Amino acid sequence: MQPVSTFNIWRLTWPTILSNIAFMLTGLVFLKIAGGMGIDEVAAVTTGQRLFFILFAVMMGLSSGTTALVGRYWGAGNKELAGRVAALSVIIFFVDGLLLSFIAIPFLDPLVGMFNLTTEAQAMAIEFVFYTVLFAPPLLIVLVLSMAFRATGDSKTPLWAAAAGAVLGIYLGVAFTYGWHGIEARGLAGLAIGNGVGAIVTVIIFLLLWMLGVLSFKPANPLPGFLENGRDLIKIGMPAAFEQIFFQSGLLIFLVFLASYGNAAFATYGIGLSILGLMIVIAFSFSISSATLVSQHLGAGDKKGAYDAGWRSMRTCVYIMVVGSMLMSFFAEEIARFMINDQEVIALLVRFIYIISFSLPLMGIEFSMAGALRGAGDTRYPMMVTIFSIALSRILVPFALVQIGADVMWLYATSLLDFGIKSSLNMRRFRKKAWLDAYKPTHQPSME
Repeated sequence: MQPVSTFNIWRLTWPTILSNIAFMLTGLVFLKIAGGMGIDEVAAVTTGQRLFFILFAVMMGLSSGTTALVGRYWGAGNKELAGRVAALSVIIFFVDGLLLSFIAIPFLDPLVGMFNLTTEAQAMAIEFVFYTVLFAPPLLIVLVLSMAFRATGDSKTPLWAAAAGAVLGIYLGVAFTYGWHGIEARGLAGLAIGNGVGAIVTVIIFLLLWMLGVLSFKPANPLPGFLENGRDLIKIGMPAAFEQIFFQSGLLIFLVFLASYGNAAFATYGIGLSILGLMIVIAFSFSISSATLVSQHLGAGDKKGAYDAGWRSMRTCVYIMVVGSMLMSFFAEEIARFMINDQEVIALLVRFIYIISFSLPLMGIEFSMAGALRGAGDTRYPMMVTIFSIALSRILVPFALVQIGADVMWLYATSLLDFGIKSSLNMRRFRKKAWLDAYKPTHQPSME
């Protein structure tokens, strides 16, 4: 393995940033289309996307096993074993998608009912979520294949897959919604149907190119060591998946507390999260790059290189977060006025943007350090840190603040507490270096 440079980190990261932006743009376009139909349609799409995002976050956590193992075997020069684990990951995620559809569809009514929508909006949301869940298998295959290719250092292939999926999903979504090309107009549900069909087309092309050897590496027969490799993938991925389940649940509880402060406070938080979204995409992309580089260096037996990769990834991410923090603070009022034309919300939003700005460097540390730990297969520690932080900063402290009637700004400020706890504890774990030997896969990497 060559020494890690800022250039190499950025080369891995920028395609991932664009891939995640493409994913976000699909959701924004669907919301825009729904906005032209009515408020109930917007509520239905928002609900459907929120439920899907929870699923996506959990599956992203589960894919940590793929990143750690494929990257480790690739770093060791064992491309066959890397291809075997990647192929097995595709099978596991396909089965997970089928199970999800089978289990979730009968319970769509109570799931959507949690959001207290109007009768018409609830009916549309149930139909929208139905087709979203129905097409879960191809969507999850695209996800895990993208993670496998990034683990080999190829982040451009997932970029074209994300771009193709976004273009196909949006175009076919519009076609199914309005009945283009002789297709029966399906209304709002057409967005989910078109996106699902686009995912199927993307998966077919992706898999064909992969199996034909056109891409950076080829799949291998997943049957040898099927149980051992599957156990390794689940053992690494499950803590990260559980971490996301707890995180999303804690966030929902926090939103319940926040709702008691009224619509203006609730809307402010929603807009603030939308503004934060771009920076989260950047930090998350550096997390993936950190995990990739750490796993590859550990596979090559280069522990010092693994440590340096995680540390340099963190520094690069933090530099970008600091710049973003300065820009957001300087243009806080302009950003707030651009987002909404309500004076009460603007006044709250400006102060919330300042809180977000102070949080960004801490977020950069937390994401990149946690990514490095997960790349080493040490997924249990970030999980425990998240559980502790969410329980304290998103549940216990907000509950106490609501009980004493504290100003809503104190609830917003719990973001600083959250990122402060996670960044400091993950940094502490990283600096101690115990994670370098935290996990040993069943098949020890060996240079070919």
